[in-house]
Amino acid sequence: MFGNQNSKTPQSPRNKDQMHPEDLRNLLFFFALAGLFYLAYDTFILRPQAEALKAQHVQAQMLKAEGVGTVIPKVSETFLERPAALAKTDQRVRFENEEVSGSISLKGARLDDLNLRTYFEKLDKKDPVAVLAPRGMKFFRTIDTGWIAGDKAVKVPDADTLWQVRGNDKLAPDAPVTLVWDNGQGQVFEQTFALDAHYMFTITQTVKNNSGAAITLYPYGLVAQRGMPPHFQGTWVSYEGPIGYIGAELFQKDYGGLRKQQKFTAQGDQGWIGFTDKYWLTTLIPAQGENAKYSFSFAGADAKDKEGKGIYQTDYLGAAREIAAGQSAVVTQNLFVGAKRVLLLKDYQEKLGIAKFDLSVDFGWFWFMTKPFFYALHYLGLWVGNMGVAIIILTVILRGAVFPLTNISYRSFAKMKKVGPAVTELRKSYGEDKQKLQQELIALYQREGVNPMSGCFPILLQIPIFFALYKTFFVTIELRHAPFFGWIHDLTAPDPTSIFNLFGLIPWDPPAMLMIGVWPCLMLTAMLLQKQLNPPPQDPIQRDMANYMPFMFAYMMGHFASGLVVYWTFSAYIGLLQQIIIMKSLGVPVHLFGETEDEKELNKEIDKGPAVHPLAEMAENEVEGALFGEGDENATPAKTVSKPKPKKSKKK
Repeated sequence: MFGNQNSKTPQSPRNKDQMHPEDLRNLLFFFALAGLFYLAYDTFILRPQAEALKAQHVQAQMLKAEGVGTVIPKVSETFLERPAALAKTDQRVRFENEEVSGSISLKGARLDDLNLRTYFEKLDKKDPVAVLAPRGMKFFRTIDTGWIAGDKAVKVPDADTLWQVRGNDKLAPDAPVTLVWDNGQGQVFEQTFALDAHYMFTITQTVKNNSGAAITLYPYGLVAQRGMPPHFQGTWVSYEGPIGYIGAELFQKDYGGLRKQQKFTAQGDQGWIGFTDKYWLTTLIPAQGENAKYSFSFAGADAKDKEGKGIYQTDYLGAAREIAAGQSAVVTQNLFVGAKRVLLLKDYQEKLGIAKFDLSVDFGWFWFMTKPFFYALHYLGLWVGNMGVAIIILTVILRGAVFPLTNISYRSFAKMKKVGPAVTELRKSYGEDKQKLQQELIALYQREGVNPMSGCFPILLQIPIFFALYKTFFVTIELRHAPFFGWIHDLTAPDPTSIFNLFGLIPWDPPAMLMIGVWPCLMLTAMLLQKQLNPPPQDPIQRDMANYMPFMFAYMMGHFASGLVVYWTFSAYIGLLQQIIIMKSLGVPVHLFGETEDEKELNKEIDKGPAVHPLAEMAENEVEGALFGEGDENATPAKTVSKPKPKKSKKK
């Protein structure tokens, strides 16, 4: 009986090869768990490492294509002038249209020579602006496009590849140029360059895989720049440096920040990347709607880059192209190299679908004011044929727009001027009691309807208008080298005359700090006349500051764009005329030169003191009333605590 039972159990000698069910379950569980571990290890470790190595290889190939290493040795270099640097690669394809001219080097198919035909460095129009410059110069900026191979064994064109020209030997609108290179492994590479009537290049890259195996290629484009541009200004008013719009965000990696960060990458399915100057733009625009990796990088031994030997680079890396045997791959991208004309950028943005391309013009935080000012000046300039006249017309329009506010302000000033004799009497009566004088002045102003806020707000309103106009004059190329009448040949430059050599009558060139021209002096005259119509502050220090402020402002404006000074001057004279009309309508006498007897008497009393600030207290009360209300009229008034009466001394 026991034998039969034992024969049915797995431990029986006759069933020794049979696995126990629990062991089989454990074994299956082990294999499943091992498979999961391997799958997780492959997904989260092996594949990312392989992708990282592949990306490093691709990036290394991209840097190699440009000839940029990770460290630039600190050695003395002999820099070449532009003709000598261009002569190093004498095999070139010329291009030209109405706005640009230059050449493409057949060695590397590199775009490294571009001049602007309608913009010049100076007013003499001798030296055209050069946006791209070849390697070998102290400052160079070049553009490279091509392919990166996923397999090192596949030869792709690099910086030393010598391309052959097929078809047209000169690039022009409606006359594209095709460059061809055969790697000897069955792959034929082609690049077709096309140029429109302005600043946009279109590069179509084609790869024909005639080998017997599939290959994987990545399209790329890069802009490399050595050092800082010669025309770099580095002001806070306008951004200059590496720039890119990636996905849905604008990236501005300034030169100093990029030197510290060394490398920054972002991904997006739309965008553009390159370098922006004050007036010029060099940017790569890959095919939109396709995910690409965009990078900003700096290579150099010294993070401070004092000698300007570092290499700044902006680039993009497109998605992989799997090219089967006997098949081809085509990639199209655009390059913009030229002037940042706002309307032209908007036109490219709409026609080519380039996302936010107009953001390359730095309109700043006050874009809602700077953009309308730009469009107004642009179209007014086209209408009248002179940007200076357009500025004057815009000044009249802006003064008309703020007329209701300035009218209230000037009426308040006129009323304060009218009560000047009464203020003098109050100062004589309460000259020793500052608190009582303050209270009486406030009561006087309230009786006469003087509103301190109405006098301050229009002045504060002019500050953002002034800054927005300054920004517009500074960043838009449409005003660059735009002449006015007479001696003003560039509305974006300061007035070239100076009062210290009698505006050119004395044969002496004053230093830059003494260049106070005709227009700043005209503006100073208007401000001094306007000051004569304003009531003096009740504080001697504030009064003295008001006396010196026009001279300080005129000195500062003497170094600003002359177009801005023209605006401020005409605005001041319009305000002066308006103030005179209002004062006469209220019966207030107008004295533009010198002081009346009443004004002299008031200034004597102000000098005696005390210094009071009734308008400031009235403005503070108005603000508190607006924020917290006027208080409950039915509330029980607080009891006034009187001073204790002095005790009578007892006579002994």
